[in-house]
Amino acid sequence: MTGLPLQTSIPRATELLEAVCGHLEEGLLIVGDDGCVRFANPAATTTLQLPADAAGRRLVHAVSDHRLAMLVETCLGSAAECARELVDASGERYVMARAFPLGGAHGPVTEVAVVLRDETQLRRLESVRRDFVGNISHELRTPIAAIQLLVETLQEGALADPEMAPMFVSRIGLEVSHMSQMVSELLELSAIESGQLSVRVAPVPVTELLVAVERLRPLADERQLELRDEIAPDTPSVLCDATRLGQVMRNLVHNAIKFTPAGGRITVTAGPGDEGRVRLTVCDTGVGIAPEDQRRIFERFWKADRSRQRDGEGTGLGLAIARHVVEAHGGRIAVDSVPDEGATFTVELPAAVDAN
Repeated sequence: MTGLPLQTSIPRATELLEAVCGHLEEGLLIVGDDGCVRFANPAATTTLQLPADAAGRRLVHAVSDHRLAMLVETCLGSAAECARELVDASGERYVMARAFPLGGAHGPVTEVAVVLRDETQLRRLESVRRDFVGNISHELRTPIAAIQLLVETLQEGALADPEMAPMFVSRIGLEVSHMSQMVSELLELSAIESGQLSVRVAPVPVTELLVAVERLRPLADERQLELRDEIAPDTPSVLCDATRLGQVMRNLVHNAIKFTPAGGRITVTAGPGDEGRVRLTVCDTGVGIAPEDQRRIFERFWKADRSRQRDGEGTGLGLAIARHVVEAHGGRIAVDSVPDEGATFTVELPAAVDAN
């Protein structure tokens, strides 16, 4: 099937083609049979990092990646379409290059057109999808296996045991509750990532945000941990959704409790931040987080090094939700940690403007 012929003058056609090529997301590179660059649209210039004077220069001199020059030579020699994936040395950037021979229908190939598509983001999304499927499968496997084992034990006679049966049923209930929480948080995270998160902001005193923290004091006492809060007197109110930010603070403190050995200390502080913000921190004396894990700690289901492997509590989604909620408020969240010395999570949020 062929397209409709272009009904316009040659100068106008050239103008139209240049306009179209200039707005293409894909890179377009034309190389002559002498190996010199004839044309490169802005996308190609950006993708290949071509110098400003690339036109007229030999491709091998204008582009540092020799694989592209080899692709053009192959296309010129075979007079057939060919393709090659260009991956940079770091393995973090993927570009698909397709070369097409240009020339007369029966004459020699005089030029080669190379279409470049940057697939880095696509590959990253594919990787995220694979990690997500693998992680959620792993997270569900443990409670499902536990429920299966408990049911089989009940079926084999434990159901008739008046002492053991209630305990097994209770364990099944706990595993079901864990899966239910995971599904709820997955749905919440899905709604957040799809832009459906609604926040109702209002001036909220910092003390109100820390009410959720106080509810965790019995758990801290049970784990033999000191939990204290320090609020600077001049701390302004926070412009936020109190319910959602309260959940964020509760999650951060709960994680601190989970990863701090008995005898440790957890300190929650609040005070004025920079540029009209309020800074909240949760600092613990726990096992800490390895440097290579800190940049990924807010990814869903991400498991840090073995020193912070989860012990069956939580779903691994809390920090991912916390990041999205904080960012939805125009704030930021970060972590600073030294292994075996503890971790500090910092949340910065817009301060409420004083109406007086």
